[in-house]
Amino acid sequence: INNDDRIEYVAAPPEIENLELQHLFSDINVLLEEDLDIYEIFYFASFIHLVFVKIHPFQDGNGRCARLLEKWFLCEKIGKNAHSIQLEKNYYKNLDAYYQNIRKLGLEYESIDYTKALDFLLMTIQGLK
Repeated sequence: INNDDRIEYVAAPPEIENLELQHLFSDINVLLEEDLDIYEIFYFASFIHLVFVKIHPFQDGNGRCARLLEKWFLCEKIGKNAHSIQLEKNYYKNLDAYYQNIRKLGLEYESIDYTKALDFLLMTIQGLK
């Protein structure tokens, strides 16, 4: 629910939330074992962020947790230099686009279309400039 008391997004139903999180963390574990090139690392970091925010397991703080998870994945894959990459600053500077790009995937978890994620994923690349 946004500041206008409008429903902004319908999260994963509680009965599947834990399973969806288990799938996400299982996929992350697979990615941690993979030898990814730098482009794949940033792609998957951004995608992890997006999937977590769409599962939306918390009442508040999902975006912050998603950005932290994204940063953690980058640190795991490229090392401590990832701390200096300020993707979250780019999201903050482009907050309207951040939310708009998340909304493009759909407003209900049951009907998410990840084929519409390109604009969100490109925000990661833009954050590197």
